[in-house]
Amino acid sequence: MSDKIYVLIFIFSFFILAISCKTGVLNPDLLKWNDSEELIFHTGFNNTTIFPISSSMDGIAGIDTTFNTANDWDKLEEHENIGRVRINYEDGTKSQRYAQITSDPTNSSNDVLMFKIIEPHIKEGLKKKGRVNMFIYKNNNLREVYQTVRIYLHPDMEYLKQWDEKFSWLTLFEFWNRDNKYKNQFRVNVNIVKKDYGITDELYFRVHGDKNKIFGGWKIIWDEISTDFSIPFGEWIDLELYIKEGDENSGRFYMAVIYENKSKQVLFNINNMTQHPKDKILNGFTGLNSMKLYTSDKLIDFMKNNSKNLEVYWDDWELYKYKTP
Repeated sequence: MSDKIYVLIFIFSFFILAISCKTGVLNPDLLKWNDSEELIFHTGFNNTTIFPISSSMDGIAGIDTTFNTANDWDKLEEHENIGRVRINYEDGTKSQRYAQITSDPTNSSNDVLMFKIIEPHIKEGLKKKGRVNMFIYKNNNLREVYQTVRIYLHPDMEYLKQWDEKFSWLTLFEFWNRDNKYKNQFRVNVNIVKKDYGITDELYFRVHGDKNKIFGGWKIIWDEISTDFSIPFGEWIDLELYIKEGDENSGRFYMAVIYENKSKQVLFNINNMTQHPKDKILNGFTGLNSMKLYTSDKLIDFMKNNSKNLEVYWDDWELYKYKTP
């Protein structure tokens, strides 16, 4: 090989590295992954089964024959970018929390996925909390994630408007750029929020990005509340979510809603950090909580003590990589 060719290779390599360093260095293995838009999975939860794996996790199986492709739960785990798919509870028993395939509360002929929390079941210091979530983890180089899903919040959850407390911890979605098995964790959470103490007429969606701190705990980097959309209860709404790995210049989070067959309303379109500032390796979202119900003991006890159901229903879930809104 001539000296000129060596020089050209060096210059090209330096150029690629310089571009990458603007937002972090690409994982060298990234080159082997397909970064074109692709439907990874979709389901209406027809012909779907939830089965126990351990005391803290369930598995999901079945083939939704409504679709011809990307419809087999077992094959979802075989996808090159996807790790494991589980229903996660962390702790507790079925009498305290569970997920199940059940009938659509508005159409008995339609099957949907339901998460329910009855009482706090996870110890956290001197307090407790509750969780049911679909956890997709150990993912590989999943740097852009797009999903749509229908969500139905049980009518009883509107009673949270009557609670004297304000709250911001009622999580429905969570995206981990490096999950809790790694250093330099960063996550983006979507929550239901009650902004003020006392009775209110409105509950809103809130999203924030936070990083883990060296000595424990989390620091919020950015935070937004969509006060232009009052969350409805006892009705189906369609949500569209997108997240792209990047720093404060290249990262992006987007969320939109379609409600009552109206036109799409964009709730969030945020260009900001979606990776830890100390994480210089771009290797994607290792953990997705594509559907989640996660909250504090105080909120769970408020609902329980007033004989109210803390339930969320999900339907028509689609998951893509490298698809943009």
